[in-house]
Amino acid sequence: MGFMALNKKVCGKISSLFPNTKFNIYSHYVDIVKSKICAGNVILDIGGGKKCVYATDRQTDSYRIIGIDISDDELKLNSDVDERIVADITKSIPLDDSSIDIVTSSSVLEHLRDLESSVKEISRILRSGGIFISVLPNKFALFAIINQCLPHFLSRKILFKLHPEAKGIGGFKAYYNRCYFAALSKLLRRNGFEDVEFVFNYNQSGYFSFFVPCFLMSIVWDYFMYLLGMRNLCAYVCFAAKKQ
Repeated sequence: MGFMALNKKVCGKISSLFPNTKFNIYSHYVDIVKSKICAGNVILDIGGGKKCVYATDRQTDSYRIIGIDISDDELKLNSDVDERIVADITKSIPLDDSSIDIVTSSSVLEHLRDLESSVKEISRILRSGGIFISVLPNKFALFAIINQCLPHFLSRKILFKLHPEAKGIGGFKAYYNRCYFAALSKLLRRNGFEDVEFVFNYNQSGYFSFFVPCFLMSIVWDYFMYLLGMRNLCAYVCFAAKKQ
């Protein structure tokens, strides 16, 4: 067994000792999306690329999913959606006003240089009472801080070296613009959203599992942020916001 594989195995055993590692926020995101879908809904999945994570087990065509992504190469591989749109949502979303029931995004918002304009566009296309659901890493998570401090080419190289499984699904340029609780809350309400429900995750240890000392540093940090309820210093955020 190689050095990193051994470290990851040990870290997996340590992780089970901490209560903040039990909650999978990405599974929660999928559950939230599925709970909000109703027959006849039109859903816009932003930045889904090759797949739509909540549609892979879809057994009905009672609702419609539109996938939108800046990359045509990624999107044309997506067989989970009913329609594909190639566009930069920071500039515009080529859909009519009030034409969408649910907008979803998973690990996308942190990659948008101008989140304000994107949220304005999302609000425009959502019907009154429509839901915007997203999950994303927090700007002030340890791994995000490191990512912001390093040149993109270097952070990408390090990520793929330590976590080769991330190739093809990670390593994209991230800006983390307003990607933390306080800023997101204000941004959503400023753009016509209400009843905003946030869920927080305090577990970024997977990024540091290549080396036990680094892993221990991250998991202890997250555990204390979890105990203190430091929402702006969590690892990941998931929210569901209703348009007024």
